[in-house]
Amino acid sequence: MQSNKKNCLISNKFKKYHFDDFTESHYNLLLKTAKKNYAFENFGTKSKDPHIILRHDVDLSVHRALALAKLEKKHKICSTYFFRLRSEFYNIFEKSVLSKIHEIIKLGHNVGLHFDLLFYEKTGKNLIKNLNWEKKVLSELLDEKISVFSFHNPDTKNALSISDYRLSQMINVYSKKIKNSYYYISDSNGYWRHSRLFDLLKNNNEKKIQILIHPEWWQKTAMSPRNRVIRCIDERSKRTLETYDAILKESKRKNIY
Repeated sequence: MQSNKKNCLISNKFKKYHFDDFTESHYNLLLKTAKKNYAFENFGTKSKDPHIILRHDVDLSVHRALALAKLEKKHKICSTYFFRLRSEFYNIFEKSVLSKIHEIIKLGHNVGLHFDLLFYEKTGKNLIKNLNWEKKVLSELLDEKISVFSFHNPDTKNALSISDYRLSQMINVYSKKIKNSYYYISDSNGYWRHSRLFDLLKNNNEKKIQILIHPEWWQKTAMSPRNRVIRCIDERSKRTLETYDAILKESKRKNIY
């Protein structure tokens, strides 16, 4: 009896975070619900009709990004995926990672730069110079034009105070122009930051919405945000070890452990 009571208290404590929202099945439901009242547009659109700009800041997992990109393709929805050059969780230059990004592009989605302003905190280098360099690297790596960027962890280093609509010939998704024109909703850190997306789409009270999704939060089964991060790390570790084992096997070398 005591154990059941404790489990109930734990369940109620986390109920407000809607863990069940962050699954592939619920993502399908969100896309279906959104299409009933909204069109999907890209950054830079001049549409005055009700529409959504859907974006993904890929912080932890390109594999999860590809999974969501495939779901969006089924619903004939185009979104923009922003990738980091300086991630602690994936290496954009890695062959398997790069191939998945190219697959996302082939599905018809756009790509942008996810720029970590905090990385340059101690260098004293010019913002435009750094944006130009990362834009050039990403563009050449993907063989794609990069025309939009988002700041990583924009609450740090006063990134939100940078209100220019364009920098380095890229649209700044946190610009004053976009912030003043769109209702903004985010799943940062694995929970809804401003309002619950399903309720927002169902009520249909906002004409123009910018939705920020971080693919790592969206798994096949519901779990806490920290466990979702652990899962991403464990899967990457597993794939790294499999790569090592495969190299030794192919070269017919001893794998001693």
